[in-house]
Amino acid sequence: MARPAHPQAMQPVKPGRTRTAPPTMPPQFPMTGRYRAYTLFDATGFLYLFVGFVALRVVWALGTGSAAWANIQQQLANPLYIGFHVITLAAVCFVAVRFFGLFPKAQPPRIGPLKPPPGPVIVGMLYAAWIGITVLMSAALMGGIS
Repeated sequence: MARPAHPQAMQPVKPGRTRTAPPTMPPQFPMTGRYRAYTLFDATGFLYLFVGFVALRVVWALGTGSAAWANIQQQLANPLYIGFHVITLAAVCFVAVRFFGLFPKAQPPRIGPLKPPPGPVIVGMLYAAWIGITVLMSAALMGGIS
């Protein structure tokens, strides 16, 4: 069942000649149908906020001294932190995949004298770049690239 929205949510600047129906929320909102993906996409922002707080905490510990740095490393080894980071990784992948699907639709019809490549080619290039950067960053973090 649709629930009523805020009465002034869609009020026109000046009153019209005829009355309009009061705005109502769609019955699928917020977690049914196509709204689920939109709601989950928006909810990833909270994860990014918490990751930012964790990053600030890590940087603060790094600047405080070696004892604080060892303490924060021990805290980050907690399974709750590891689970949080796994969920955040899944959220980042979810947002990236949605972005990659949207990217071909946002291309102009012409890029100078050339036409852009077909949508699947653009998406394939984005995934190739993503995989390549991931491999390079993983190699650098494991000490393979100095």
